[in-house]
Order: sequence, then C-alpha cells, then structure tokens
Amino acid sequence: MGSTYKCVEHLIREALRIALEGPFTAATLAGKLGITPSEAEALVGALLAHGYLREVDREYCSACPLRASCRVVGTAGSRLYEVTEKGRALLRGARSKP
Repeated sequence: MGSTYKCVEHLIREALRIALEGPFTAATLAGKLGITPSEAEALVGALLAHGYLREVDREYCSACPLRASCRVVGTAGSRLYEVTEKGRALLRGARSKP
C-alpha cells in the first residue's frame, strides 16, 4: 500500500506542476502524464474536489491580453483548469521536504 500511495502522490504533484504552466484541459494533462483521458478526468475531478484546481471561466478569455498567443485558444468546448493557491501551497510544501 505504501508504494501505491507514493505513486498517487507523485501523480498529483506532477499534475499540479503541469497546472502551473497555465490553463489546461484534461486531454492535455493526459498527454503530458501518459495516462488515459478518463484517468485524467478522474484526476482533475479529485483535484477539484480537494480545492487544488479550479475551472477557468472562459468569459475572461475574450478580454485576456495574451489570447493571441494562448496555447488553449483552440480548445473551444473543452473545460479549462488552473491551479489554486491551495495547490501551489501543496507544491511548495513538497519542495521543502528532503
């Protein structure tokens, strides 16, 4: 059980590191982590439930000054997510551990 826990913990931290790159879709997360889209959806759901991620309101995209260079512009219809302060705090805590 200990090794399973460490594997899940590693997956969560990797997902949050990816989230730090900017808004992302579950499909993007799946590709970067090498997991299936359904596994990525489940992971996103768990991270949302624990408050480590939040869904991005696409209304803000139209007013964003970076929309011309945004890597998620072509993802219309897909939900976008970003890391929360709670998620950042979890990562900061991981960096301070030996």
